[in-house]
Amino acid sequence: MSDKKIKKIINRAVQAVNAEIEAVREKPARDVLYDGTRLEDHPPDTFYYQFESQNRSLRFAEVITADMDEEDELELYPVEVNDKKVVLDFPHNMGANIPKVSIEWENDFVLRRLLMELKKMLSSDNDDPRKRMERLFYPDNDAHHDEDDQIRVLDDSRRNDAQHESLIKALQNQVLYVWGPPGTGKTSTLGFMIANYLIKGKRVLFAANTNRAVDVGLLSALKALTSVEKEHLEEEITRFGEIALDSERLEDVLFEQKMQKKDRKQKEEAGNLDNLLGEYQKLQEEIDTLIDHDEEVPEELDERINMLGQRLDEYGGEAAVEEKIDQLRTVNERVELERMQLVATTLAKVCTSDLFNGQHFDAVVIDEASMANLPYLMVLAAKAKSHIVVVGDPMQLPPIALTDDIDARNFLEEDIFTFASKAETTEDLFDWHDQHRPLTTFYDTQYRLNEDLAEVLSTVFYEGRLETASPDKESDPMIGQQQSSNTTVNVIDSQKYGPRLTQKDEDKGFQPVNEVHTRILLKILKRLVIKNHVPVDEIGIIVPFRSTVYDIRNALYNNDYGMVEVGTIHTFQGREKDVVIFDTVMSGEEQYGRRRHYSVRPFDEEKNGLAVPRLLNVAFSRSKERLVILADMDHINKVYADKILGRLLHDFMEKEKDTKD
Repeated sequence: MSDKKIKKIINRAVQAVNAEIEAVREKPARDVLYDGTRLEDHPPDTFYYQFESQNRSLRFAEVITADMDEEDELELYPVEVNDKKVVLDFPHNMGANIPKVSIEWENDFVLRRLLMELKKMLSSDNDDPRKRMERLFYPDNDAHHDEDDQIRVLDDSRRNDAQHESLIKALQNQVLYVWGPPGTGKTSTLGFMIANYLIKGKRVLFAANTNRAVDVGLLSALKALTSVEKEHLEEEITRFGEIALDSERLEDVLFEQKMQKKDRKQKEEAGNLDNLLGEYQKLQEEIDTLIDHDEEVPEELDERINMLGQRLDEYGGEAAVEEKIDQLRTVNERVELERMQLVATTLAKVCTSDLFNGQHFDAVVIDEASMANLPYLMVLAAKAKSHIVVVGDPMQLPPIALTDDIDARNFLEEDIFTFASKAETTEDLFDWHDQHRPLTTFYDTQYRLNEDLAEVLSTVFYEGRLETASPDKESDPMIGQQQSSNTTVNVIDSQKYGPRLTQKDEDKGFQPVNEVHTRILLKILKRLVIKNHVPVDEIGIIVPFRSTVYDIRNALYNNDYGMVEVGTIHTFQGREKDVVIFDTVMSGEEQYGRRRHYSVRPFDEEKNGLAVPRLLNVAFSRSKERLVILADMDHINKVYADKILGRLLHDFMEKEKDTKD
């Protein structure tokens, strides 16, 4: 393939990221911080205030604009940001406490660094990074797969055929696409994939979109090494960036902790060398004084200085020791990172940290790759010398973009599986998988979802190819086996309660309200908590519209159920709850004296293409034990009878009926 074609797609990425930067600047990020406390420990003439906050995106803010009561607009600067607090530098003393501050900042730092990496790749005379990128974006069965019957892998003997196949292909291939539906053991198998790379002496970069996904994947790799008795390799593993999970094992390999340990060790060594040099020079002065006064040098003194001199000579002499002391006083983080055999971090960190400049890896493994936008994957692919593996599910949510530029948005919201396959339907994806079997693996056995739910999802989203592991089969220890063969999906038909749709008159787009559904939700919730004894923190409510999230949160708060998590489908991507309630919200809307039924983008594949099955698949696969779907079936039958949503709900209702019979 010509370099010209690769440059063309990089140029397209540059244009798309530029458009996204413009959109982000037009819509700055906002937050409100409360109860700030002035810190006593700070440099002179500075005023640091600490707030409780989980808004990690603040760490990328360069300048923060603050609005406070009775104050002119202030410019603040971030000092420290982690998962629990943020420390901001204020221009003057605001007193001991700040009750409230509204802040705003341009959240384009990561995008600008991403753009810089793309331009560097585009303009470089070295075409190796572009050739590496080509493997991922334009896969070729013949060029990128090397059949090798001699390859052997280590695992826990619990991998099924598809999982074992992917471990072999990861070592054979220059590129591998792992398609793993929910509950199929993607993360645990990915751990063994990374472990086998390490065992064979390969240097690995493991990355994902979120800190949580990085932590989960890294823990999986650490557990895999333990299970194959290769724990000693942990010394060469590091977690770069901020950890999201509370784990001592992650803290032990955290790059920052390793650097602090290294710094203490080097300073101790520098101190010892300084003492050695100081003693030698002091004794030399004493000897020089004795010689100047024609006095004899004591034998003990002569032996001591000779011994010290020999030790200095081992380092190359006094000048070399002085240089060594200077080197030991600071840790070279770039060198230390290059020494690590496995580096685990986020996609954003690879772009924003200068430590990754010029670094390359034998293998790059990307989890949740179907959620990563293509420009990020270009940067990661360019760092993979021998292997790149993307792990994800193209039938779950793709990346999202803010720009209104149609071409840019389409490019940024396309996932790598559909780009490589040029797929427009589920059938297209499976056709591509079948034609590219040397480069792809489909995980066809699920262990987490209950069988009645999994069977319907398999039929609708995976062409019936996804099977449920039999209860007597030894399951993946990292996945909770399904607990029951009874019906675990309940469709509650609201039509007999007379639901109707209204809209908020706030001129802010489509903001549907279904008061009947909200009342039913509260009844379902009370029954789950009081009668079924489900903990409130193990219940999730999913709705398709952001405005509805806030309405339901208010209703729950007013009924003392404010602890129940409510969110959109995107919010619950990658999350699980024991019980999930999915409210379709939609019913007929009264307009000009008659009830009008119409479809909406989240549910209509004619309006939203592949996004609809992806959204519904995520919504229906978040439950570990029970899924409750609230729907006005009169509305569903009128609008979605022949569409995916209608077929799904009818399949669930038929299974529920068969169980009762």
